[in-house]
Amino acid sequence: MEIMKPEIISRQTIKPSSPTPDSKKIYKLSLLDLLIANRIYVPIIFFYQNKEGDNSVDVAHISSGLKKSLSETLTHYYPLAGRIKDGVTVECNDEGAYFSEARIDCHLEGFLKHPEARDYLDLLMPVEIQSNSSDMGSLLLIQITFFSCGRIAIGMRVSHKVSDLHGISAFLNDWATMARKSGEEISAELTPFFPPGDSLSMPEAKPYKGNLVKKRFVFDAVKLGALKAMATQSGVENPTRVEVVAALIYRCAVAASKVSSGSLKPSVLLQTVNLRKRIVPPLPEKSFGNMVWFYSIHTARESEIEFHALVGQLKAGLAHFCDTYGKIFTGQELIRLMFKERAKFTHSNDNHHVNKYICTSWCRTSLYQTDFGWGKPIWLSPTGIGSKNIICLTDTREGDGIEAFVTLEKQEMAVFERDEELLQFSSLN
Repeated sequence: MEIMKPEIISRQTIKPSSPTPDSKKIYKLSLLDLLIANRIYVPIIFFYQNKEGDNSVDVAHISSGLKKSLSETLTHYYPLAGRIKDGVTVECNDEGAYFSEARIDCHLEGFLKHPEARDYLDLLMPVEIQSNSSDMGSLLLIQITFFSCGRIAIGMRVSHKVSDLHGISAFLNDWATMARKSGEEISAELTPFFPPGDSLSMPEAKPYKGNLVKKRFVFDAVKLGALKAMATQSGVENPTRVEVVAALIYRCAVAASKVSSGSLKPSVLLQTVNLRKRIVPPLPEKSFGNMVWFYSIHTARESEIEFHALVGQLKAGLAHFCDTYGKIFTGQELIRLMFKERAKFTHSNDNHHVNKYICTSWCRTSLYQTDFGWGKPIWLSPTGIGSKNIICLTDTREGDGIEAFVTLEKQEMAVFERDEELLQFSSLN
């Protein structure tokens, strides 16, 4: 059965409700922002229940409320309504965000249960980046899709150049607050912590030419408890949910690579860390911008990819990360050390004989608190295929489980998704 496709019913640009003052027209990107290629966007989609519980939905009223509240929110998050000017600054010229509306003649439940639904989520996302010239494209693109059952999807792409997921989450919750008309005041934390960049630029991201497959694995609370207990019994103290899931997925991915290639290759896992709460004193959790760094664990021998050994490495790596970066008191000092460590990492791992995996965690963020007035999302998901060997972890809706979105080469995924140890603790969905 062919899946239904949405019909775009309107496209427009949403500008801030108040002009950005001249004193804020130039928003300088930090050195950490400049490490992100211009055309990298964070793609995420939210699904919402119709508050009325039936098929009736006032499309015009909902759409009008979302656009008005977005306009008001952009007054506070004015860089998102601007354009990247010269690679190192955002010109906050109030050109606005891209906003489209669509309808789809099917029920959300039927759409998501379609065997190929994962491949079609991008139909619910706003257009791809509009211009090959990265300094002309919108930094925020949104599409709202109305299903015939009355449920709603909100898909968006947000420029990673201006913020990481944690800053984007703060923006989303403030937008939702404005949409609910709760009377709460909102404010954006735009004060930079890291020094501005001058000329550093990253090459444009090139699409991976291999055959990539992305699949979702769900770890419920019971299975997470069993994983943590297994690590504890092997001598790891207080393992976290993210540590045990990242360790298991990395172990199984390395094993799949070995089967596919015929040999065990040296591998490295990069685990991202939100710097906001790791710096002493911590930064405001709502701080907007790129404030995520990484630490890495390395494996080259069979004994190093034992589950408990990987969990221990991840825990020790985070402790070392906090000792290294957490006690530096200025952004200038911190960025100097981070760039020094990055150079060392690149030198030791920049060859084709090392398999690189990246694990990023969206857990314990406020994404599932994004309530536009219809209640909390019934589900949210990162979308798109992205790059090779990416692991993205999100909370389940209840908050006690983890959903892992894993992207691997097709040949390796065919082995990975049948791994008995992985399926002992997760369900493939």
